Amino acid sequence: MADNDNKKIADLLFPHIDKTVEYYLKKYPSRNLKEGVEVTRVAPSPTGYMHIGGVFQALINSQISKHSGGIFYLRNEDTDSKREVLGAADIFIPALNGFGIYPDEGFISQTEEKGDYGPYIQSKRKEIYQTFAKELVSRGCAYPCFCEKEDEEAKKEQARLGVPTGYYGKWAKCRDLTYEQIKANIDAGKKFTIRIKANGDGKKRFIFEDLRIGKTSLPVNMNDYVVLKSDGQAVYHMAHLVDDTLMHTTTVVRDESWFPSVPLHIQMFEYMGFKAPKYLHTPTVNTIDKETGNSRKVSKRKDDWADSRFFHRVGYPKNAIVDYLMNLINSNYEVWREANPKAGVYEFPFSAENMSKSSALFDMAKIDNISKNVIAMMSGEELYVNLITWAKEYCPEIVSTLEKDKNYTISVLGMDKNEARPRKDITTYSEIKDFYSYMFADWYKNEYPFAEKLKKEDIQKAVLEYAKEYNHKDTKEEWFARMKKVATSCNFATDNKLYKQNPEQYAGNMADFAGIIRIVVTGRAQTPDLYSIMQILGEKEVLSRLNAKF
Repeated sequence: MADNDNKKIADLLFPHIDKTVEYYLKKYPSRNLKEGVEVTRVAPSPTGYMHIGGVFQALINSQISKHSGGIFYLRNEDTDSKREVLGAADIFIPALNGFGIYPDEGFISQTEEKGDYGPYIQSKRKEIYQTFAKELVSRGCAYPCFCEKEDEEAKKEQARLGVPTGYYGKWAKCRDLTYEQIKANIDAGKKFTIRIKANGDGKKRFIFEDLRIGKTSLPVNMNDYVVLKSDGQAVYHMAHLVDDTLMHTTTVVRDESWFPSVPLHIQMFEYMGFKAPKYLHTPTVNTIDKETGNSRKVSKRKDDWADSRFFHRVGYPKNAIVDYLMNLINSNYEVWREANPKAGVYEFPFSAENMSKSSALFDMAKIDNISKNVIAMMSGEELYVNLITWAKEYCPEIVSTLEKDKNYTISVLGMDKNEARPRKDITTYSEIKDFYSYMFADWYKNEYPFAEKLKKEDIQKAVLEYAKEYNHKDTKEEWFARMKKVATSCNFATDNKLYKQNPEQYAGNMADFAGIIRIVVTGRAQTPDLYSIMQILGEKEVLSRLNAKF
């Protein structure tokens, strides 16, 4: 088909488009950045929530841009109206910020953007996409397709012949329509999509280098994919070409499920005469299915934590999740973190070459372990600030109790924090109320879970005698010596060897006696250091509990 015919077809299809590709290239000029500086982006779809895999992608993008002194921006890919959930886009920024990820530019909310390369909402870029589609048609690189649905007969024939399924060759029915045929279809009111006119033949190949996967030989695209929908809105392929060109993205980070699309995308950039960005196809975020024991993709339906807000809501420290994601991203991160426990995550020497070649396996047990470590390393003051911040948004009913006496609460949260090996009892902020309930009068409730082997009269005698002897001014050494003295007077063996030889002669051993006091004071069989607990509770409260009826 002659070039002038292609231009006539382009004008026929897009009579309302009066701007040119050159117009938009001038409107969005190259960023004034130094050589080697990276521009990256995360582009989630507003389908109801920010997937934890999206946070994974955003963290990689942020690492790449920040290490080069570049720009990381957020784009709202909302062209799939059927899947869009009203208001979902406004989750993006809070979700990312909740993990300490702050885009430099782009979509802020449905009414706010930051930067000179917008709109950053794809549904507002329809005219731009159509301008590029018109250019592709005028160059003979794309054409209108009036097929209303997939040709099942064509699929059957392709399967019978043992060739790839798709819209190409003799099965591309609209590929060679004349201007007159196209006009007749339009005059008849038929809707059309725009398809790329592929130039692959199933044999030609090219070398492609991915920043993670390395060099690969790929076939030149031979399939005439749809790039513009019948409503004039772009599909991902067109939006990728246009937006990443005009916004001057230097590296596109996306899930490896997009890797088969590389031949099409490279072809589209070549058709337009544009330099394609670098690509980094990341490992898919998988988990182990509890029912089958097999690895599978993280699923919103099966995994409540697929929604990244789960971690905020439950109260995982944001740096615990970020540390875990960085462990998945770079294999050497865990060793670096152990050597640099207080360093910021962007101090880590991120490298795409160190990314795993296999899938990223999401393990909640490992996350819990990291979270326990993170909380254990916090001082009482730091934990107090983080807990209050979390509680005000997700558990406001506990705030008044925590804030009633700030210094007291900090003392409670700081128990065992100065030990060489601090206890790792707490996984999330949401566990703190139940774990420390015995330290707050508003929450304290004792059900006295004494060991069944102990006799009630021995328990009562131990508590009564200890209450008489208790001295709140004792040092820890004096406190324990007094415990042993009372235990002996109540016939509890302080020598465990003697107890094991003749257990029937004693009411119990020293551990049993200490356990009785622990339970009466706290209601728990296991707690942090009992002496510290009693010192923080205060003499009046300790004696009140020791003298309570049970």
